[in-house]
Amino acid sequence: MGEVVRRITGRSLGTFFAEEVAGPIGADFRIGVGPEDDHRVALAVPPPGHDEDYTASAPNAEPKPTTATALRVRDANSTAWRRAEIPAANGYGNARSVALVQSVMACAGGIGPVRLMSPAGPGRAWEEQFDGEDRTLGMPMRWGLGYGLFGTAYGWGGWGGSLVMVDPSARMAVAYVTNQMREPANDQRGLEIVSAAYEGLQGLST
Repeated sequence: MGEVVRRITGRSLGTFFAEEVAGPIGADFRIGVGPEDDHRVALAVPPPGHDEDYTASAPNAEPKPTTATALRVRDANSTAWRRAEIPAANGYGNARSVALVQSVMACAGGIGPVRLMSPAGPGRAWEEQFDGEDRTLGMPMRWGLGYGLFGTAYGWGGWGGSLVMVDPSARMAVAYVTNQMREPANDQRGLEIVSAAYEGLQGLST
């Protein structure tokens, strides 16, 4: 995606995102981080019992041979990683900024007076691309365009336990971010935040 954006706009993905998405809605979120923001970055902390050579895997995945180089915690904490602009991999922000960006999807493409997409745009996330056993995750999954599909909501998790969930029917986006990693099979922190958000919505409607 980064190369597609560069060829069409002449801008890197990080620059395009900053100028066309994060800037207009006031989201403190970046794809790649410059030296001026190094002091704001919270380094990733491996799960208890692991060191910086830890590499995360899917909760139910079986080990399998691969030609890919596993991303270690020490790699993600490196200056080279921060400077890169990697779609879906090295975004930097707090939970408020992640939820704000995803609110565009929850609110039919716009936030207040700022419109980034047509009302039909966010609906494309529901277009099913796959339904079956995900051989990487080792579990049944439904995939839309860019998101996992879960009932009335869609979203996905980040490395170490972060996640975002978007529910357009409730006009709600919920995000949880953390730098303290946990093993995927033992991490319910983000889902507990999402559950609490739904409980709050029920309280507002009564």
